[in-house]
Formats: sequence, C-alpha cells, structure tokens
Amino acid sequence: MLSKVLSEKYGPFMDTKELAELFKIKQASLYQQLYQGKLDIPHAKLGKKYLFPTPAVAQYMTNLLTGLNVPPTPLRLVVD
Repeated sequence: MLSKVLSEKYGPFMDTKELAELFKIKQASLYQQLYQGKLDIPHAKLGKKYLFPTPAVAQYMTNLLTGLNVPPTPLRLVVD
C-alpha cells in the first residue's frame, strides 16, 4: 500500500531532496547519513546524484513503523 502511494507521487526513484522532504529532515542531514554509512536504504550514485528506489524507501519506512529489522533488498542498477 505505502509502496503504491509513494510510487504514484515520486515515480520509480526518489532523489535526496524528495527523500529529505518525506522524512522531514534537512537535505544536508541526509547527505551526512549517506557519507557516514548510516542510511540503510539501497541507493545508487549517478554522477553527483543519489537515487533511491521508491519501493525500497517504502519497505524501509514500513520496517521502521512495524519495528521489523529486515535487511534492505540489495539494489541492482542496470544502465543502458
């Protein structure tokens, strides 16, 4: 359900600005978590841009809300 709602709003991937807005934190705080390896959401860096698969963000949020400690699904990025 959450995955569907987020996918409709953000599409298949979210960038750092969208993710920071969703989590209601500053974008700089999100970058700090990325650089320190504290963000357990699969992501890919394309040039200077970080992209997060929307279904993985939904899974991460669901795990936080339900208290489940499920490891994130690995990201497989294919660039044509």
